[in-house]
Amino acid sequence: ETPGPVTSSPGPQGFADCGLDDAVRFDILLVPGGMGTRREVNNERIVDWIGRVADQASIVATVCTGAALLARTGRLDGHRATTNKRAYDWVVAQGPSVHWQPRARWIQDGKFWTSSGVSAGMDMTLGLIAHMLGETTASDVAMKAEYVWNRDAAHDPFART
Repeated sequence: ETPGPVTSSPGPQGFADCGLDDAVRFDILLVPGGMGTRREVNNERIVDWIGRVADQASIVATVCTGAALLARTGRLDGHRATTNKRAYDWVVAQGPSVHWQPRARWIQDGKFWTSSGVSAGMDMTLGLIAHMLGETTASDVAMKAEYVWNRDAAHDPFART
């Protein structure tokens, strides 16, 4: 919420260049998931900030349970979205007006990109790079990262049958 070091739940720190009170505009907003989302969905200050920044961003992407935070803003209402299957019921409860897709690796609906889990988030990100910069660039990024890119957004082996 404020600039400075941010300690993750496993311990390593990141560094926030700005805080929620800083007037910063982002072209792309990425809302990560993880265990902290269960606490932060009730943090009105963070949820409001995500909503305001999402309104201005050209692209809004979520990974895993980050979709719960975006859903709480109301910005996903009426849009298709997906999330991690292990937390699916909890995330869906955070946004009952979202058109949740139980079988999807990732979803693009307008400026909103949502992915189911961490590796699906990598696949979604490469899809987003392809969308913005072309398939060749996305393939080059995957190759340099030694990552096998699953290009099929509908391929979801973790979905409930």
